[in-house]
Amino acid sequence: MRRKQLYAIILAGALAASSAPAAVFAAEGDVAATAETSEENPVDGETAAATEAPAEETPADTTAATEAPAEQAPAQEAAAATEAPAQEAAPAEQTQQTTEETPAVQETPAAETSETTETEGETEELAPGETTEQTAISITLKATEEGQEDKVRYFDTLQHAIDAAPSYDAETAKDATVIEISGQIALDATVTVPANKKVCIRATNAVTITRTSNAFTDDMFEVTGENAELQFDVKEGAEGASFTVSGKISDEESDSVEGSIVSVGTGAAFGMDAGVTLKENNSSANGGAITNVGGNIVLKGGTITGNNGAKGAVYSDSDIKVQGTVVVKENQPANIYLAGTSALVVSGAMTNSDISFTQEKAADKQVAVKSVENFAAADFNTAVGQIKYDTTDYTLALAENGLSATLQKKAAEATATPTPTPAPLTLKYKSGTLKWKDHTTVTLQMTTDGPCKWYYFFVDAGTDTKTIQNMYVANDATNVMSTSGSFDVTAVKVPEKDSWLVICAKPDSGAKAKMSVVKLNGSSFKKKRPAAAATTTTRPAKTYKVSESTVTGLDGELKFFPGKFYEFTVTGAGMDNTSPVQGDERWYPVYWSTKKNPTTEQQNTTWRIGSGKGIKDGASYNIYIFLKKQVYNGKEWEDATPQDIKYITGSNGKALTFTAASISDKEWNAYIAELSGTPIPDNGGDNGGNGGSGDDADAELTATAAASEKDAGSKSKSAVSTADESPIGTMSALAALSLLAGGYIVVRKRKKEEQ
Repeated sequence: MRRKQLYAIILAGALAASSAPAAVFAAEGDVAATAETSEENPVDGETAAATEAPAEETPADTTAATEAPAEQAPAQEAAAATEAPAQEAAPAEQTQQTTEETPAVQETPAAETSETTETEGETEELAPGETTEQTAISITLKATEEGQEDKVRYFDTLQHAIDAAPSYDAETAKDATVIEISGQIALDATVTVPANKKVCIRATNAVTITRTSNAFTDDMFEVTGENAELQFDVKEGAEGASFTVSGKISDEESDSVEGSIVSVGTGAAFGMDAGVTLKENNSSANGGAITNVGGNIVLKGGTITGNNGAKGAVYSDSDIKVQGTVVVKENQPANIYLAGTSALVVSGAMTNSDISFTQEKAADKQVAVKSVENFAAADFNTAVGQIKYDTTDYTLALAENGLSATLQKKAAEATATPTPTPAPLTLKYKSGTLKWKDHTTVTLQMTTDGPCKWYYFFVDAGTDTKTIQNMYVANDATNVMSTSGSFDVTAVKVPEKDSWLVICAKPDSGAKAKMSVVKLNGSSFKKKRPAAAATTTTRPAKTYKVSESTVTGLDGELKFFPGKFYEFTVTGAGMDNTSPVQGDERWYPVYWSTKKNPTTEQQNTTWRIGSGKGIKDGASYNIYIFLKKQVYNGKEWEDATPQDIKYITGSNGKALTFTAASISDKEWNAYIAELSGTPIPDNGGDNGGNGGSGDDADAELTATAAASEKDAGSKSKSAVSTADESPIGTMSALAALSLLAGGYIVVRKRKKEEQ
């Protein structure tokens, strides 16, 4: 008797357990599948090791490979495979250059530079980048003994040649190492002369050094550190030899670089001789051609022209020595800019030079040009005649000793005649300042050497000079520039077709007007033009109140059985606006709650509502549906600033409500019986309820997914496919109730059979 009862109870329990939600087992299966996948795929380290393994098959040193023991430990092999890539990566630090005369040799990895050259029984090791084949870059080693020949070493790049040069020795004080170049060179990285290296790069032919592309914008040459020296010159007696370094990256005036042609650091020095030209470097650095901070500059000849820098072509915070024939002109915004009270120092006789300079802290009677010791006064006087100040504010006056010149501020000139000839105005575009502000607006800076009134207009690209001059209208010049210096121009309504911008300046002095043409049709500048803004209409912006939003799906009386959920839809005011214009507003649904001031955990972003325990007694509840205001900026919707989040209210200005209908005992039990599959006896009593009104302190309303196909509004086929989140407490209680009910029925049936 007892054994049969026990059997019946166990059988009923098994049946009840088999109805447990399948989502639990599905989740466990997913974890297992993930673990298996992880085991099948090797980690990055394993893949990398497999890739690098072949490096061991071809050792750089065949002798070492022959002598290695056959039983090499795996740990040693792994270490070798790890070290090999580090050796191969070393050449990435080397400076890359190419020549037209001799094609650039591919960089040789550091691990392979141990190749040797055998000559008459002697073995000589080559330096990195050194080659036995003739190139355009070479160092000649003079014979040290009678009967020996000079030895010429060839290199693939300037940087490799500099690296191979011997270090400076203060005791021997040897001359600089001469690196001769005979072909064209294009740099794609900075050539560096480090501390204790003294190098002279000498052209033996008509040589030009350029940048490889507009991708290389740093300094072309850098001299840095104590006893670091770099000199540019041309080989004496070499017919047709010249040495030009050009920093130009394109024909566009607006295209600029960040570095100088030569950058000189603390303790370093740079010099150039006749035949050398530094030109066309349009840079944001202080000096377009040369920037010297803490070092020294010696100009023994050469030309510096066509450069643009933040301060000028040559910037120096220390004195600059000059001699020979030096030409520094036609640079912007200054030629030589001397920081502080730095000066020019005449160190030798000067002939046919043309130098102009600006002193940062210019002042009347301040020394601006001086000579070295024991210099002839007559030669100094001749030199000063070839030097002038950049602006008309000062002139140079010889000191009483005849070996220095000071600035002399120009006094206001008395009117010599009733109709004096006014000084012409200078109007120039400041390099590197032309930029797009938006699709129809450009900004730039202009410089002038006197007060004026200015204006601008556009012409078609290619318009001839005469036509442009005839378009000048003096009365249109209304923008005031009261002093000399730079002024900003914001040009609006740039035409869609290829155009030029014409800046016109009318001098206050009464001199002739000046016109400057800035071309906007360069290919690279046109590519930078921002896209046109979306077309806007003239209608006023649409605005809405959050209360104009609509909610559907919560109408009528809703019966909240345990685990039953209803979907509802929120349409924010203005969300149906498919053709917005700038300034339009809309309210975007964010979350809902039955709390007026919900915590983060109480903010529901799933648009369905239900109660895990069920609501048996009829009542009304508040629901707070929160939306955020968004504004259309002409391109896209963005949240209003400051952020504006509000909940929907009814016509009475209060929160929206929904109604939970009363559920009878019969309906309640029938729903549970259908859900569990076991009828529940109707004892005529009250199964209890959790009715109420207002906020959900009693109702415990949630937004979790529906747990049954019977749930109103649910489109799911099963709990598994809807990510079942039904309350486990309620389902467990129902399962236990089913277990007891099934056991009770079986026991009663057995008793009847035995009677």
